[in-house]
Amino acid sequence: MSKFFQILDSEKQFTEAARIPVNPAWRPPTDFVICRDLNGVPTAVYGGKTWDLNPVRLKANVVSLISFDSIFDEVDAERASLVEEVRYLLFCVYFYVRTGKLGRLSVSTLIKYFTVLRIAARYCYDQKSNPLIGALSLQQLFSNPAYLDGYSQWIIKNDFGETIRKGTRSILNLMVAIGEQRLGYKLHGVFHVKFGVDDKTSNQTPIIPTRIYLGLINSSGDWLDLLYDNSKALETFLKSFENPLYGRSQKAQDSIVSDLSSYELDFQQALLSHHLENIFADDLSCGQRNHLSGAILKIQWILTTVIHLYTGMRDQEVMRLPYNCVSEEEVFAETVDDQGITRDKPMIVQVLSTTTKFTGYRKAAAWLATDEVVRAVEVARCICRGLSALFKVSPEDMPLFLTPAIINYPDTKIGVSELDFKNKPKRLKQFHSITEADFQELQASDPGRDFSLESKFQIGSMWPFATHQFRRSLAFYGRNSGFVSLPTLRKQFKHLTTQMIRYYGNNFERLKTIFGYYDPELDDFILPKNHVLFEYQAGVPMSIAYDLLDHAFGSDSPIFGGTGTYISNQRKKMEQGDIHIVDVRKETEKLAAEGKISCRPTLLGACTYAGKCESYLLGDAAPCTSCADGIIEKDKLERAIADNEADLALYEPGSGEYQVVKTELDSLKKFHQKFIAVVKV
Repeated sequence: MSKFFQILDSEKQFTEAARIPVNPAWRPPTDFVICRDLNGVPTAVYGGKTWDLNPVRLKANVVSLISFDSIFDEVDAERASLVEEVRYLLFCVYFYVRTGKLGRLSVSTLIKYFTVLRIAARYCYDQKSNPLIGALSLQQLFSNPAYLDGYSQWIIKNDFGETIRKGTRSILNLMVAIGEQRLGYKLHGVFHVKFGVDDKTSNQTPIIPTRIYLGLINSSGDWLDLLYDNSKALETFLKSFENPLYGRSQKAQDSIVSDLSSYELDFQQALLSHHLENIFADDLSCGQRNHLSGAILKIQWILTTVIHLYTGMRDQEVMRLPYNCVSEEEVFAETVDDQGITRDKPMIVQVLSTTTKFTGYRKAAAWLATDEVVRAVEVARCICRGLSALFKVSPEDMPLFLTPAIINYPDTKIGVSELDFKNKPKRLKQFHSITEADFQELQASDPGRDFSLESKFQIGSMWPFATHQFRRSLAFYGRNSGFVSLPTLRKQFKHLTTQMIRYYGNNFERLKTIFGYYDPELDDFILPKNHVLFEYQAGVPMSIAYDLLDHAFGSDSPIFGGTGTYISNQRKKMEQGDIHIVDVRKETEKLAAEGKISCRPTLLGACTYAGKCESYLLGDAAPCTSCADGIIEKDKLERAIADNEADLALYEPGSGEYQVVKTELDSLKKFHQKFIAVVKV
């Protein structure tokens, strides 16, 4: 396992803090070590000017330092006292608040609270200009309801962002939890102060509309095809940049080394020699060495997007992937007969994990890795090998998405790439402008929410991507029969959905051992509750409800059959205002969750029967017309009649094939004549 990820996975122990007696007057000594790096070197000391807590950070990207010198431009006795108050409050929040995966606040959250306290400290000092108040301490601010109300009004008046307003409320609650005996004072009147925060319930993560989701899958897949075919050439190309002159113009080479007897290839010549001119074109176009790192970032963005789409992994889960992240798991052992001859080979499934089994068991959860994911990882590994040569390290010890900044900056520290929306190739953005149809679909997916009131979802706006949308969309579309059957959907995604049904179902006996991790303390396999497979399982009722509601209210065309007739009656009640779609949706999801209804497409429309149907498996359409769970669509019924009439003309009258087709055709025509023909009149 790489040292880089040992740093990320190290869990800071707080044994020293746990032994500290509860004493309001106690303060840590200035040399109290808060954090060390892998080599034992202190990176955060209590009395230091800065705290670097990156060694205990679980996420892959590096965060900024906590700089106490940034609180004030100048320091006098009053300001120095406020700085010490900020320092001690951060210490208390970090050591005495129990939350999160490791039992403590994350580093990024602590930095947010530092920003909140810095603003509060500056406010306290600025009160010096008010002769009626004078410079305040943080203790005075937080323990006096009048001062706190004034601070809340100041926060609102100066239009601070939601992060600061929520953070201020949150840290007050944490200080109450820490307690008077450790803080040295008691907070008063803090719970009614809102700092302009709206307490309305947060909205659920939206599902990406079909057109946008489909476009992203297909476009990123096309990119992956091109990159995979050229991955080896890309690796050797990157390794060539170990030479500081490679890929530079002759003028630039002369400025670096004088009296050159021969020149290295310039950038365009280098592209041609490695046959990569078709890669570094259009969105990835770069005309010189200095622009190459930007193009590599875009490639890494494409690869991480593919992994997000096909696994549902969170952003930092993807960025923490090590070079060796794909492994094989045996689902079923091989079958051997009495003579020792193998009759059936073992069934193997590939999984993706942020840690490898270097200790005999995996220390983190795993995700299903289909061929598309494996190909994306292989391209990323080729890039990682190329960049590792520039860092002069073994790729085995590197993060998968190693920063390409090393191409132009030899002193670059080993770390992961910083990927954001600006790294996204333009070709992937063309599908992201919200259309009228996208908006209507979005509104239908969550009828209880008015998206027209949210500026980021307006027609014409770019879709606001967030990584958790990939999780929820995968959970939804993975069981959405209408989406999976789209002819333009990449076959790789269709293959993924079949594997998810097989391996992510709650009835899969090896669910925990393959996708979970072994906890030696519990002597059992643990499957984290935030794994995407739980969202997939929970998304099944939601997907069923969506399919049924789409049949019910997504079209005005008439439907028939057992369930179809019921839906038609519901339509009439909707039109009359007797029922609302929100109520129908909730009831439908409830029935689906209880396993009482399902929804799958049939030749004539759809079926809501929750069990196995022999007629469905055999492709027999006629029984659907008399089934109480059937939904018969007029267009599909008439198309089936036309197809059967065409087939009938191909068979000899009296033959077995003729009789089978004739029997089904008669049943379909009888149903059509009894129900639909009458409607036409």
